Amino acid sequence: MDDCDFLKVLESVIDNRISTRRQGSYTYSLYVGGVSLISKKVGEEAVEVAIAAMANDKEWVIRESADLMYHLLVLLRVMGLSLSDVCRELRSRHEGEGGG
Repeated sequence: MDDCDFLKVLESVIDNRISTRRQGSYTYSLYVGGVSLISKKVGEEAVEVAIAAMANDKEWVIRESADLMYHLLVLLRVMGLSLSDVCRELRSRHEGEGGG
């Protein structure tokens, strides 16, 4: 499995935490908090990625990017969307530009 394929696995774990209403799960607590709470977390994590990049700290950028991606996956799920929806949009943009 490619490292990026793990995003699909993580998406399934997120789905499971939410659908089983797993008490004590951070993912489920975000779900209960709704779009407003999750959007706030996405914004916080995006700012932290930018700060880490400004500090030119690659390891910090990686850690904060992982946090951002996780929270974004939760937000997508709560909104009834998926990583595949985003990938389709990216592919469409790429193809619309003649491949690059």
